[in-house]
Amino acid sequence: MFDLNLLAKKLTGCRSRLEYSYFEISEGTGIKQDRLIAFEQALIEPTGDEILILADFFREDYKYFISNQQSSASENTDSLYRQFDKEFTKEDRRAVQEFLYICECEADIWSLLEENKKPFQLSSKRFSTNNEAEETASAVRIFLGYKENELLQNIFDDFRNLGLHIFRRKLHNSGLSGIFIQHPVAGKCILVNYSEDLYRQNFTISHEVAHSIFDTNQLYNVSFTKDGKDIKEIRANRFAAGFLMPAAVLKRLKVSTWSEEILIKLASQFRVNVIALLYRLTSLELITQKEFNKFKELKLSKEFKEDPELKDLPSKIALAKMQVLERGLSTTYVRKCHEAYSKSLISQSRLAEILLTSEHELQEVLALFNLKLVYDF
Repeated sequence: MFDLNLLAKKLTGCRSRLEYSYFEISEGTGIKQDRLIAFEQALIEPTGDEILILADFFREDYKYFISNQQSSASENTDSLYRQFDKEFTKEDRRAVQEFLYICECEADIWSLLEENKKPFQLSSKRFSTNNEAEETASAVRIFLGYKENELLQNIFDDFRNLGLHIFRRKLHNSGLSGIFIQHPVAGKCILVNYSEDLYRQNFTISHEVAHSIFDTNQLYNVSFTKDGKDIKEIRANRFAAGFLMPAAVLKRLKVSTWSEEILIKLASQFRVNVIALLYRLTSLELITQKEFNKFKELKLSKEFKEDPELKDLPSKIALAKMQVLERGLSTTYVRKCHEAYSKSLISQSRLAEILLTSEHELQEVLALFNLKLVYDF
């Protein structure tokens, strides 16, 4: 028999953390409000089915509720919400909770598929603040197998190869760019706001990867659209700029006169916005302040920006898949989950659960990724 008082504390924590009322939980689970209140007061014990229902509703592993020892990554977000209370709406808290849930699910899938990711280890050699970010960005590119002048492809998948759990999710607060969280089970997890401009997302993910490399002593880091000015944020920005736009490549350019055409072409190749490129060129003293001011309003048209997860899809399918991506799933994640299912490592019901959908809608979701259910007769 498990500890009712501990269970009550965990249920209360889940409800308050996600700012749910008893009515909302009852509506979402079918469990009457008086029973929910009794659970939180440690007066009665939930049935096994009720534990499973509540675990699904709160996006927690059911073992979290029945174990006297197991903790949850969501408990670590308590301090996050205390620090940034007004920045996280109820919708965003739920989004973060689902993000943490699928990070743990992905770690489980990697284990089942025996995929051993090779993490990047920060060199013991230390540099000055300026050089450390640049040198580390260069080292990560080499670690990922990129040549110095080779253009990046899908950097989200590249960084996943470092053993990072990376997901994009549409957040209610457009001022939130990204979040890095240390998950007690899954490890290093990064969430990028899918509401952001596509090329801004590229910079954000690189920025958060920097935090995952340099700031491992922190439980979390939150980045906003308006970057902070503390040393950690400056270093993360320098890493992102160095990773996306290598100094050696830019310095070899022989541009006597900068033009809109050249800047747009370069920004498109590096998959960054023009303003990010201009800041990079300025920091490397490759353009003057006058030139910066001249081009700072220059924008890349959306037609130049293609999401690697929506590439070459018919518009109708692309729209449907985008809605799935906005919910936090990625092509890589869906395919790995399906691989585990096709190898009979997980059940169809488990596949639906970790893809945040119902068994009834599962086939439709898989079809967006050119995947099918497997039937044995």
